Amino acid sequence: MSNFFNQRGFATLEVILMITVLGILSAVAIPRFTAITTSANTAKVQADLSTIDSAIALYQMDNGKAPSQISDLKDYIQDLDNLKPPSGNVYVNGNETDLSKETYKLTDVTVTGNNSKTSTEKRAAIGSYTSSDITKQSSST
Repeated sequence: MSNFFNQRGFATLEVILMITVLGILSAVAIPRFTAITTSANTAKVQADLSTIDSAIALYQMDNGKAPSQISDLKDYIQDLDNLKPPSGNVYVNGNETDLSKETYKLTDVTVTGNNSKTSTEKRAAIGSYTSSDITKQSSST
């Protein structure tokens, strides 16, 4: 019977304190991890849209016209069929938005030049957003 009382282990108070400390650490770490993941997803979408915009410019130089659909850029983007948005949230005009169900596409954007003339050009988009919308800062500030 004396061996039973001499066994070493954690007391109930020690276990409660350890769980409390782990809970506090989790409460601090998880939101930071989520914010970092969203920032990484935002950077990937920005890079993808920039790559597609560059491919559009190359296509226009080679063909004298804008591509009509994103599949026209297959010779300009390696592995275009597997170019997909990341899963998870992305910052769109400062707000977290889930764009993982969206696909990359081409859209017409109206551009105002230096002499106040407007023109339309093809741009890469995800959903209804172009690269200028994919940012952590709100565009209204």
